[in-house]
Amino acid sequence: MNKRRIIFFAVFGGYHLIVVIFTLFMEARQKDLSVLLGLFDKITYFKYGAFLGLILVIVDFIWLWTETKQTTRKHEELRLENNTMKAKVYDQQEAEKKKAAGTQPVK
Repeated sequence: MNKRRIIFFAVFGGYHLIVVIFTLFMEARQKDLSVLLGLFDKITYFKYGAFLGLILVIVDFIWLWTETKQTTRKHEELRLENNTMKAKVYDQQEAEKKKAAGTQPVK
């Protein structure tokens, strides 16, 4: 896994950690109505945070899709190169057989 992907998952994990801590805090304070009413002023920030999480998930899926596409393309290139090398080896072996058959004396 490359460095960019590790940084991405660190940010993604940090985001989820903050969401879990927030929900645990709200669950512990559910009987205190003033805390909930005070959060109505900050609901916009939570909405933006939810959109950020959604964007991070979409980025991860796009990243995975491009990485899979590149891997498939590279695999096809290597398979083609392998088949080309096999053909060259086969041609060399056939040339050696013809050369050896032409120099042997006939009885």
